[in-house]
Amino acid sequence: MEYDATMVWISRAVKYGQRHVKKPVVASLLVIGWLPVALSILAIDVEEASQIFLVVQSLAVLPVTFGPFIVWYYNTRVFPSFFETIDELVAPDQESLIQEIAEKYDKIFSQHWWITTLPFVLIIVSVFFVGNSYFASQGITTNYEQIFYLLFFIYFALFTGFGGHAGLVMMATIREFSERVNLEIDPLHPDNLGGLSTTGQFAIRTTVLLSTGSLGIPLGLQIASHTQSKTLVYLGIGLYTLILAGTFIYPTYRINQKAQEIRDQELGAYRKRIRKLEDRLLNINRDNNSNHDPSRQQELQLEIQRTRQEFRDFKKIQLYPLSITIIARLVTSIFLPIALAIIEMFISDFF
Repeated sequence: MEYDATMVWISRAVKYGQRHVKKPVVASLLVIGWLPVALSILAIDVEEASQIFLVVQSLAVLPVTFGPFIVWYYNTRVFPSFFETIDELVAPDQESLIQEIAEKYDKIFSQHWWITTLPFVLIIVSVFFVGNSYFASQGITTNYEQIFYLLFFIYFALFTGFGGHAGLVMMATIREFSERVNLEIDPLHPDNLGGLSTTGQFAIRTTVLLSTGSLGIPLGLQIASHTQSKTLVYLGIGLYTLILAGTFIYPTYRINQKAQEIRDQELGAYRKRIRKLEDRLLNINRDNNSNHDPSRQQELQLEIQRTRQEFRDFKKIQLYPLSITIIARLVTSIFLPIALAIIEMFISDFF
């Protein structure tokens, strides 16, 4: 299905930058991506800040520097590609329904992004005020330094919120897709997953994009370790981690559940067909009439063998859309936040 995505304002900004620079990643850096770097330089004096703070701040700056490109990539590549490649998995008469779902969630992503983003902004900006004493100990003391660093936090919160928004939109899309669309599982599909790899790819690409935000976790842990009010910090980290895990676990579970129902129905239909064919063959064998056609008996035997093979092919399909490549990318993205938290604890002892 051909599908043209509606561009959210960040994607439009990147597209504007492409008038001057063709590469979207470079265009995103020139138009918006430079802001967190500039704000950090203006707010932080490297001679006053500790080395550990400079390290965790640099890690936090990295994902949001490429945040505009990530939003653009999800908006114009990841989300549309799901609907463009889903044809192999749905019945031929479902195109209008697929178009309806695509337009619905395209609109939600591009126009209602603020509903999801706002809670992230409120939580992360609150963390700024909670950690103000820690930032002061790192040399962020003057009014203009605090304003620039607050702007950095707002920028960070905005793109963290966009990541959460993309994850929730993807989960909602898969939920409605699994509830309303009639899937067609193909046991001979080259992906060896009955054609379900399309949904797995959609889920893992979203998860990988969101996992880049985990580079901000060490900064959050540093703030939590130097303030009495840790709840907001852990709330933000916990909410992000929950959405990150959910972007893969929930969609693959829902599609697997739907596929299981379809397979059970198909296997039931195959059983009934096999029993009918066997009864017909039995009746022919019992027929003592010499006028019966021997070739018909052979045809029935071959049809029973073919139907039994189709039954076995359907039964052995792996219904979780997990290839080796997808699993490797999943492990990398899910365990990145955990690894960064562990690394942060260790490097804290050396600076």
